[in-house]
Amino acid sequence: MRFGEILRDLYKYIHFPYFRYMAIMTPLRPRMGRTITLLLAVFTWILGIVIGIPSLIYFRTYTDTLSDGEERVICYMEWPDGVTNESMQEYVFNVAFLVITYVIPILSMTYTYARIGLELWGSQSIGECTQRQMENIKSKRRVVKMMMVVVIIFAVCWLPYQLYFIVTSYFPDITNSEYIQETYLAIYWLAMSNSMYNPIIYCWMNAR
Repeated sequence: MRFGEILRDLYKYIHFPYFRYMAIMTPLRPRMGRTITLLLAVFTWILGIVIGIPSLIYFRTYTDTLSDGEERVICYMEWPDGVTNESMQEYVFNVAFLVITYVIPILSMTYTYARIGLELWGSQSIGECTQRQMENIKSKRRVVKMMMVVVIIFAVCWLPYQLYFIVTSYFPDITNSEYIQETYLAIYWLAMSNSMYNPIIYCWMNAR
């Protein structure tokens, strides 16, 4: 389940900001060649596969009977050093997953968009500004605001999902709560909905 998320977010939230950064900050520099672009895509796939291997190997399922007699199928990871939520290996995996799919993308977007923002926001026209030049400046600043919103939306949507696994590693009894499955599904839906908001943001904050 995490495999697709890793591939999508690593490529979109690390590579794309870098491409935009290079296009704006070094417009006269030759564009990235097809070979390098292909290598980045291959690297993303390999990294996603490597991170997805533990899930493929250690995931198990069992049927749990609730107090009202209802049966619920639970999917969990059984690590070599212990069951899920009691394993140090699982905790290390969750922290690594957090860093790779959340911290690094946010740092990447923050750095590149901040540099782009400073470049666009501080750009001034030479001589007296015409109406067209003023509109161009406003358009650039609108782009800066849009990029800030994209970063904030990403952080808000994915933070509960990332924290869920860290918290349940510290407090395993939480997974036995009555509505934990519904809570997880809500958190999962929020994370997956992140991609839905970006087109809305682009349309809403675009002057055209």
